[in-house]
Amino acid sequence: MDFSAWTQPSALGTFTVWFLLSYLYAGLGITLGYHRLLTHKGLKVPRWVMYFFVSGGYLALMGAPISWVATHRLHHQKSDLPGDPHSPRDGFEHALYKWMLNMGEKQGPEEVARQCQDLMSDPVLRLLGTSHSAGQAQLCLALNIAWRLAILAFFGPVAFTANFLAGFIVFWSPQFVNTFCHLTNHGYRNFESRDDSRNVWWVAVLACGEGWHNNHHAFPKSARHGMMWWEFDITWATIWMLEKLGLAKDVVRPNETAMAASRIKPAGAKVVEPVESLKPAAVISIVEPETVAEPVAVGEAVK
Repeated sequence: MDFSAWTQPSALGTFTVWFLLSYLYAGLGITLGYHRLLTHKGLKVPRWVMYFFVSGGYLALMGAPISWVATHRLHHQKSDLPGDPHSPRDGFEHALYKWMLNMGEKQGPEEVARQCQDLMSDPVLRLLGTSHSAGQAQLCLALNIAWRLAILAFFGPVAFTANFLAGFIVFWSPQFVNTFCHLTNHGYRNFESRDDSRNVWWVAVLACGEGWHNNHHAFPKSARHGMMWWEFDITWATIWMLEKLGLAKDVVRPNETAMAASRIKPAGAKVVEPVESLKPAAVISIVEPETVAEPVAVGEAVK
């Protein structure tokens, strides 16, 4: 193995390119693949596009997509209430990482299947795991190790280091969303919501737009999280580009009237109660799977 690559003048350029591409692949895998596509169905894409983005999240050690989605749907149903899997109200360390250690006790395989009826028919997603078992975590870890050893073998230590560092940062970015974006002494809020969700700019930078978390909890199905002109959302920019290329359709955008109705009003401002049909999703938890008449198979949902 030739470690002299680090002494080459092009080493910095190679590192930068590998870091940026690895960061986007893994970061968008979580934000676009696991989150906005599988969990909230904020857009529809061809199956191969879905697999491409989801693989990026999987190679960022996010674990089985089905169990990840089940956890996140539970988070929206119980956000900052008893039963939320990773609320900082139960402690900072719990929200940051300890919640991962006992998810199997909070969500058994039957509950995961109930939460994810719409994903259970996909053979690839099922193969990666349908529970919070140690087995699916070990499979994810093994494939992540194999992936990075392949990069080291074929592209060298500079590419390996860049990919490893990008993956490390990306892995922690959603954990920062779970913690800092639910702490009341951080960030700001644009919209009324029944939880503690906050917009935190530096988390948005690290997490490819997921740090605009109050916006997301106000309009959970929206594929766009950065809703103010200064709230840059690279995941939304990617979705917009996919839509222009014909690779994304039925992209969910927040309703302007509902946004105006749910904006937090300055102190002393007259509050006008919005029309019932225009009230935002902020105060309503995500629809639970058992209320869906006919669960849609992934192949239908993403085509």
